[in-house]
Amino acid sequence: MLSRSGMSVPFSLIALAALCAGLPGRAAAGVYDDCAAWYHLDYAPTYDPTTNNVAKLDEIRDQRDWGTAALKGAGGKHATAIHGPLGGPQWTNCPVACPAGGQKYGAYSMLFQPMTNGLGQTLPDCFQVPTLKLPGSSSIVTRFLWNGFTYSSSYPGWIMNNSLDWNARSGWMFGVRGDGGNRLGMYVGQTAFYLDTYTVVTGKWYDAAAVLTDNGTNDTVELYIWPQDGSLTYKKFFTSAVTNAIGSSGAVIGSEPYVDTYGYATNSNSGKAFSGIVNHLAVWNRALSNGEVAEAFCYPQPLFQIGLNNNSTNELRGASETDAEYFPGDPWHTMRNAVTATERDTTLKIPLTSIQSKLDTVFHVETATDGSQTAALSLIVNTATNASQTAGANKDLYWLITADKLVTGTNTFTLHYETGPSALISFDWMELGGSWQIGTNDNNQSEFAQESPSIADDYYVTDPNWKHLERSIMPGETNNIIHFTLSAELARRYCFTYTTRVIAQGPSALTNYAFSVGVNNLYTQSYPPQANGTLITLPINRSVIKAGENTIHLMYNGPSSMAEGGGWVQFDFHRLEIAPMGTLFLMN
Repeated sequence: MLSRSGMSVPFSLIALAALCAGLPGRAAAGVYDDCAAWYHLDYAPTYDPTTNNVAKLDEIRDQRDWGTAALKGAGGKHATAIHGPLGGPQWTNCPVACPAGGQKYGAYSMLFQPMTNGLGQTLPDCFQVPTLKLPGSSSIVTRFLWNGFTYSSSYPGWIMNNSLDWNARSGWMFGVRGDGGNRLGMYVGQTAFYLDTYTVVTGKWYDAAAVLTDNGTNDTVELYIWPQDGSLTYKKFFTSAVTNAIGSSGAVIGSEPYVDTYGYATNSNSGKAFSGIVNHLAVWNRALSNGEVAEAFCYPQPLFQIGLNNNSTNELRGASETDAEYFPGDPWHTMRNAVTATERDTTLKIPLTSIQSKLDTVFHVETATDGSQTAALSLIVNTATNASQTAGANKDLYWLITADKLVTGTNTFTLHYETGPSALISFDWMELGGSWQIGTNDNNQSEFAQESPSIADDYYVTDPNWKHLERSIMPGETNNIIHFTLSAELARRYCFTYTTRVIAQGPSALTNYAFSVGVNNLYTQSYPPQANGTLITLPINRSVIKAGENTIHLMYNGPSSMAEGGGWVQFDFHRLEIAPMGTLFLMN
């Protein structure tokens, strides 16, 4: 149930799931496609672990229009100024944890190390983007590690200042606040918000987000945090603080002011600088939905995706400036944006677990070639060459990869230029996905968590910790909701099959219990009591699959309490597998 509590509304995650499931799908490759700026913070071409590695201005780039080694893309919101005790923030190769199971961005991150002298005067580490201003509805998603308050707990550590103008009550700042504990929080104009149900600690990685929605006088502010080795915490506030007005200063990353105008420490906003590491940071000039925030945290969904569906190749890099091989987690600017008559191959080296290598999957490429240019491309998977296809302007190419072509460990996927007439075929974006499995098919549920009110009903398939998914459904713990994301292209082209196995029921070994499986609140299949060992296979048609976030919902339908004869139903594993093109299932 959703209920007001003063100006804030803490959502249960099951209510959050219901809201997400009702949202329309987006016809896009992913949530980042239309972001206003995205800083991967991974471009350290001269990194040397023996020096301080201060970032150069040219190295802080908006990934949407990265450019070339010599020249930043003209359309990007790149840094225009850097500031700091050593000249600016530094590059670090500190190991990155991805709390929601998403992708790290490159081998490096940005280290912000503000310094406070004996007089209490602070010099922040930060960079400035004057042209980046986000009025009204807007969103931020970032991954950070916090090293503590710079000056004192009464001085927040702001990760980003979005043109806040205090007197005009416009703009916002986002970071860590000391409100009764170390909290994820923000100022919107002069109004403070903080997530008081989670305490931020030093030395731990977080996926975090804020979403502001301008509804006139009925605005909302939403805060999300997903800690390393933890699960998602969320809170929604109702307010009138969000406004379409915006200050003139532009964005500052790492501090409240870029250069402090105050002359003494006790009145210094530079004491509110962020101290810690940021792996990536993205912003939007719109409010993300709950499902889109989860998608951004978990990006890319199994198994792999690179590039933005934006009719541009600028977030990747020219073939002549890159090597032929790309490993997931490497910087995007090391990925070729084309194959040519001279640079004929681009190879992705994608690691697969023993479970992933046993599932059929789809390799999908969308080209960005201009005009009527065409050429034949083939896909070589490990040692198997798949049929060549004709690539042209803005064309989607699909190859179904059966499990017999995959191996446990590193798999190679090589896009090979066969023949013209075009001498170049460029890529907008590409993905490998469509199938996933949670748990091991071994007639055992020990990898999952024992059912408990402390375990959230919602589980995201990228979450590396299977103990965040309950092993069963039962009275009092009646729901397991599994979240996963599909691109619009896979969702509208393919059908899918969900499979699980009932392996134990109780407390009486002689009693079985009814349950149901739902997909996106659009289709539900009810199952009468099933014998232990029964394999449950649910075909899923395109009519109930969506672009963006999807849910599979397991629901307990037995007696409502243990006293009334209720019991548990335990599951061995959960699997979604893509079906060959042309498959159409009849659903009751």
